[in-house]
Amino acid sequence: MQSGEVDSSTGSTYLSFWVDYWLGQMFPSTPGFSGPDILQLAVTETSSAEILGTKNSDGSVVVMVVDRAVHASTDNNGTGDPRTVIVDVSALGTFSGATSITIDRKTNATSGPASLNITPAHKISVTLDGYGVTLLKLNP
Repeated sequence: MQSGEVDSSTGSTYLSFWVDYWLGQMFPSTPGFSGPDILQLAVTETSSAEILGTKNSDGSVVVMVVDRAVHASTDNNGTGDPRTVIVDVSALGTFSGATSITIDRKTNATSGPASLNITPAHKISVTLDGYGVTLLKLNP
């Protein structure tokens, strides 16, 4: 691996490996298919969170929520500031299943994040305990 995603002396993965791995799983792109459709979003908070919503060719919807809130202006390699984001997908219809994957400072860099089954709802709460990303996948 390149880009510092694997420790060359031990073969251990870093968290950046898992971010790239799950981005590739959730936002697939193959020859002849340019990738998922980017959805229009109404975002009320843009200073400390980034949100991306897409629809895949199989009808699934993926929402990525990134917490980039700085805890204090003097932080250097700090933990960030916790954030809770309410993701409202009511305009997209109903879903039969959903999963959530969070990558943050609590994630084991060797085994990676756990994929959790969650109950699909019109509004889904995503809480991040500082810098991190949550990927929600909603299945038709």
